[in-house]
Amino acid sequence: MRTLIVPAAGKSSRFPNVRPKWLLTHPTGDLMIKKVLDASNYKEFDRVVISILRDHCNRHGADTILRQIFGSDIDILILEEPTSSSAETVYLTIKNAGVTGQIIIKDSDCIVESNSMYTKNSIVGMEIDSSSDVEKIQTKSFIVKNDDDIILDIIEKEVVSNIICLGVYSVSAADFMAAFEEVRDSLTYKSSSEIYVSHIISYLILEKQKIFNYVKSTRFVDWGTADDWAHERSKFKTYVFDIDGVLLKNYGRYGTKNWSNTFEPIEDNIRTLKNISDEGHQIIFMTSRPEEYLGQFKTYLQSKDIKYKEIITGCFHGQRVIINDFANTNP
Repeated sequence: MRTLIVPAAGKSSRFPNVRPKWLLTHPTGDLMIKKVLDASNYKEFDRVVISILRDHCNRHGADTILRQIFGSDIDILILEEPTSSSAETVYLTIKNAGVTGQIIIKDSDCIVESNSMYTKNSIVGMEIDSSSDVEKIQTKSFIVKNDDDIILDIIEKEVVSNIICLGVYSVSAADFMAAFEEVRDSLTYKSSSEIYVSHIISYLILEKQKIFNYVKSTRFVDWGTADDWAHERSKFKTYVFDIDGVLLKNYGRYGTKNWSNTFEPIEDNIRTLKNISDEGHQIIFMTSRPEEYLGQFKTYLQSKDIKYKEIITGCFHGQRVIINDFANTNP
């Protein structure tokens, strides 16, 4: 029995004045939590349990939204009060949801992909160097392992190696519960602020001699802070281009040179358009031309492998105004 546990009962303190971060909408239209679970191949697990707060249900309809997205593919555990830590959230999830067997604990605010099936004790990590696109590494936990990929320890917020932990842990439910109770009640291991999941795993490794294997991530995208999320959203803009005068030299329906007999791309602007397309942004064209005058333009875009969403034809020969909203519910 493999159960994926996603503790989503935090206060999202690094996302002020908005709904819980895992309920934020990605530019593609999916919520963060949907992106995270899809990347985790959640349907391959025997069971998926997402732990959320009653307050988030009352104020944001969190339970309703999760059910709308995932249907009966997940179980929802609603906690009446905030917990002291993510480790306590996992502990209460195991206890209250009757979870047994192997559990895979997964953060709700990052995409982590690997080739592991998580059938035994393991931790997912990533080696970092000067070229790694990871911000504020001092806030991460670090993995110490040997040459056989056996983990020797995991340490919070101390740079003790070049391998960061990505918030995915595979461990026995019974072992986690027992270790949490011992750490929680111990003055030696109890953190002055909160007990991290990494503290529980470290305790199992050092005190209980449990073997944990290192699993290398194949992809990692961190959305843990508002800046991280803003950076992600900046990769998915929608650009609206006029065709004549911006991408093609400006001619009209009539005259010696007209839409029927003249096609002169503006090469510098086409190169910019190509870069925007290659970066994955969404492109919409607006034009005064009727559809019948766009065949050559469409063929040209295809030859350049420029992808676009829509061409709006027959627009007025006049100003074009785009009006967008501003909402702090989706920063």
